Amino acid sequence: MTLLSQFFLVSWILIFGISVSIARKERFNALHFGVFLLAGLSLIVFAFFPSMLDVIGKITWLPRGSDALVYTSIIFLWYFSLLLLRKVESEREHITRLVRELALHNSEHGEWRGDFVFLVRSFNEIKRIPETLRWILDAGFTQIIVVDDGSIDGTSTLLKNTFPGRIHFLKHLFNRGGWAALETGFEFVRQNASHYGWKWLVTFDADGQHDIKDMKVFLEMLKDHPKTEVIFGSRFIIKTDSNVPFLRRIILWWGKVFTSIISWVHLTDSHNGYRLFSIDSIRKIHLTMDGMEYASELIEQVRIHQLKWREVPVNIHYDEYSLGKWQKSSNALNIAIRMIWKKFFS
Repeated sequence: MTLLSQFFLVSWILIFGISVSIARKERFNALHFGVFLLAGLSLIVFAFFPSMLDVIGKITWLPRGSDALVYTSIIFLWYFSLLLLRKVESEREHITRLVRELALHNSEHGEWRGDFVFLVRSFNEIKRIPETLRWILDAGFTQIIVVDDGSIDGTSTLLKNTFPGRIHFLKHLFNRGGWAALETGFEFVRQNASHYGWKWLVTFDADGQHDIKDMKVFLEMLKDHPKTEVIFGSRFIIKTDSNVPFLRRIILWWGKVFTSIISWVHLTDSHNGYRLFSIDSIRKIHLTMDGMEYASELIEQVRIHQLKWREVPVNIHYDEYSLGKWQKSSNALNIAIRMIWKKFFS
């Protein structure tokens, strides 16, 4: 037996053993087990009948049969990598669900009721979030949900001492990302909207970028189009006072194009966090991605459930603090890759 045949034989033993072990633990479905078994059987055939490589080479019009084996191995490795990636994503979602359930179980409820509730996500925003919450309260909106996404800067203690009984407070044990905090807030709304009489949910950033005065535009849109279910804020639908840096404008433009292709919902500003939702729409939308790619997933959910949506102009104010906390421009490609993976391979 040649060295190559010995290699095939050892590889088959390893693949077969791993496949059986994983299948016994019910971590493989029948299709995946069949693929691994077929790969293993192919190796044992090549080990004892190396001339089969030449036959395969002729069938596939390759100069050497070993080339076919190399290409097949590459495809198999890609397939195995996709399986591992799916497993990793599944584990991440499982961890996030556990963190969310604990946050909901330990949530602290405020004492106020009203038609509108604001959802504010926070991660280490101790410098800005008290002022942001005061803006909302001073504007006459008494209902606020704060989801502390695992902050380690004392945000939780500060808010509890500063706004006792005035906010609904949830805390993740550790940071899970933008989507996770948003979906935690959504789930809190689903569970408590009827009790508190909420009819509309507004998502509002904790770092002071959003302008509470723009709520007037949202309310006017609701008055003119009462059947609207989702209203997106936009920095670009008309000229606003938003001071968006030039490079960021380019990235946001490409993000708009990408989201349009993926979801077939054509917004002028797909990654604007200033939004208004009817409570009924929140009951239909369920997000599953825990990074900034959640924005594209949210828009696709709007399309899937055929929710009536509109855009209104809003002013986003950037300063040195908010720009310093914004995600890196290079992360835009990672967001796109993760969204494509979720849509076509998950």
